[in-house]
Amino acid sequence: MTRLPVREPGAKDRNVAVSAATTAARDLELVARIRAGDKQAEELLYLAHVRAVHATAARLLGRSHEAEDVVQDAFLIALTRLPQLRDASLFCAWLLRITVHEVHRRFRRRKLLRALGFEHGVDDASLVELAAPTLDMEQRAELAAIDRSLRQLPSRARIAWMLRHVEGCELTEVASACDTSLATVKRWLARAEAHVDAHVAAGRRP
Repeated sequence: MTRLPVREPGAKDRNVAVSAATTAARDLELVARIRAGDKQAEELLYLAHVRAVHATAARLLGRSHEAEDVVQDAFLIALTRLPQLRDASLFCAWLLRITVHEVHRRFRRRKLLRALGFEHGVDDASLVELAAPTLDMEQRAELAAIDRSLRQLPSRARIAWMLRHVEGCELTEVASACDTSLATVKRWLARAEAHVDAHVAAGRRP
């Protein structure tokens, strides 16, 4: 199964756990302040998450300009529906779910425009475009093959693959973000992984 390079577990994983706990505590405080009518807390919550949301949306969509629209809509929805969030410490995961939903909407719109002959967007945030400049030609060619294979997948499978293999989400986090069951996400991932592997393997043949 094709996997993008991942780091080995170790001290950094403990730091990530601490960071997640710190983020949850911060979000809990800011949401409480927002519910109490503190407008400055809304801005602080936005600033705390906007870069991550934009980066994730851009990678999922492959297009930075569409990601900007997703950011605006996702935060508007999140702030409007904030009273519905039961556990404010889970704001980050909830915001990711909203972001993924908005990404799905862009994919559906893109599909409609393509059918009408009006879809001419440029993928400026694909895997190969975002690759480190130190990658050699062979590695770039493999990323380009992955990009092509992902474009052939249904959006739900593509998003699940990206969340798992690019964003580094755990399976349960992917299921939560996609608002579906763990079993369903596993099926989507199995299909996506088989498709990507086959596509990349075909590109390696002489």
